[in-house]
Amino acid sequence: MKRLPLMLVAAGAFWSAACSGNGIVNPPPPVGKYSKASLNGQYAFVTNGESFTGGLSATPLARTGSFTADGLGNITAGVEDVNAAGTVSPALQITGGSYTVNADGRGTLTLQLGQNSIDFGITLTSTSDGLMIDETSNSAQSSTGSGNFIKQTPGSFQVSGIAGPYVFDFSGLDGNQTIPCPCPESFIGEFTANNGAVSAGFFDDNDNGNFNGASFAGTIAQDPLQAATLSSFGRGVALIAGQNYVFYIVDSTRVRFVSTNGGMLSGDAVAQSNTAPANVSSIASSFVFIVAGSSINGGITRVGRFTANGATVTNVLEDTNDGGHFIKTDGGTNASITLDAANPGRGNLTFTDPNFLNAPGKYVFYLSSATQGVIQEQTVNNSGAVDVADGTIAAQTGSPFSSSNISGTYALNWSGLSLQNGGSFAVQDEEDMLSQVNVTSLNLKGAADIFQFQSGVPVFDLVTSGSLSIAGDGTSSTGASSRNTMSVTLTKSNSTTVNLVVYFVNPQLAFFTNNQNMNRIVAGVLKTQQ
Repeated sequence: MKRLPLMLVAAGAFWSAACSGNGIVNPPPPVGKYSKASLNGQYAFVTNGESFTGGLSATPLARTGSFTADGLGNITAGVEDVNAAGTVSPALQITGGSYTVNADGRGTLTLQLGQNSIDFGITLTSTSDGLMIDETSNSAQSSTGSGNFIKQTPGSFQVSGIAGPYVFDFSGLDGNQTIPCPCPESFIGEFTANNGAVSAGFFDDNDNGNFNGASFAGTIAQDPLQAATLSSFGRGVALIAGQNYVFYIVDSTRVRFVSTNGGMLSGDAVAQSNTAPANVSSIASSFVFIVAGSSINGGITRVGRFTANGATVTNVLEDTNDGGHFIKTDGGTNASITLDAANPGRGNLTFTDPNFLNAPGKYVFYLSSATQGVIQEQTVNNSGAVDVADGTIAAQTGSPFSSSNISGTYALNWSGLSLQNGGSFAVQDEEDMLSQVNVTSLNLKGAADIFQFQSGVPVFDLVTSGSLSIAGDGTSSTGASSRNTMSVTLTKSNSTTVNLVVYFVNPQLAFFTNNQNMNRIVAGVLKTQQ
């Protein structure tokens, strides 16, 4: 999640008691099908969060790289690029490391970079991908952040392998060094690549509330300073709309990027298929969306859904957590959807939210297929843009949702801001949680790691429990009865319960945000293990 620059304060965090050694509760032994052999090959990874190296400053931090796992618990090679609030450390060699994978898919990953190391908690969602949080806490650095890793296809490690149209979403901080910036920025769009040439590009940019959209061109190339990293790890350099990036190829359908000048932007470009609708009459689906970012109140998350039948949009629901204040929207009016004939897959969604009559909701999106895309909020009020936020839009399938199809093992990850002591602290600090849960009869049981950054150390192996309440898919005329909710309780030597509102994309994937006031602003995913 993007955020304004944060400061840590010297005060005890909620989980400090969990390290006391008194009355600690541990989860039962893990059960499942995974092992060290499940992580075998090359994986492109990305995390976004913060690092803390002393003093009171927390520095926004993005990592993007590639590591090689041998299937036996060893990391044999890799490279990563780090952008810390615009200060770039390029092509850092991963000289070794280790990992563990429990039967439930939870484990640890340590990457050795010379004399230093970075640590992650991981949860596999298959042998090809997984979720991760940065859990580094040593004498040199404390850092956290959420992200994921995806298995790479080495045969695609060439510039010519990035070919055709792509949709991208890059977000983070801009390059403005004037206090109080660097400031939040959302940069989404599309381009076409052909043998290193980037053309037919168009972007929508929200830089600290300043909107801009324009066509662009660029290049994709081997890094002249680190030429061997392309064939070895899929790593190269790119120029997109005047900004320099490092990229990592997952395969021909996905490329991961982090900017190396003018700010700190990172994200993925995903191949656009020919199923992306060319005109609005071909849209006939329900969609779920999630955006997260920054507002004048601090962090902001929005999740929602709507039904589109051509230009007609109905059944709009939206839930907002803005700076720790939860706002439920039971229906939108004056809703419509349009497509941009000049830029395939690009479109606009608008509606009036009864909670924000002076700021009609406006979103721009780029579809990479008929069922998937990226989305950026462009809502304005009398003072200008209401936030800087972007995320994912996806077609809703597989309903009706119930205990019969919401069942099995899932990875659960949230990321955002923790407002310690019910919001009485003057700052909001990073919070990342990663769990594996078994869902049976809509009850959750599993284990989790959490890092509330203010404590300076992660807490491992919390007992995870809770429940889901399924009320529908959002098509109710009133909306109020269609809310799905989830309660998650994390227990070590003390416990906390987080209540969330959930929108299912399908039985395998859901987006959520917390619906409590004044304690945290988090959003995340519930994703089935395969």
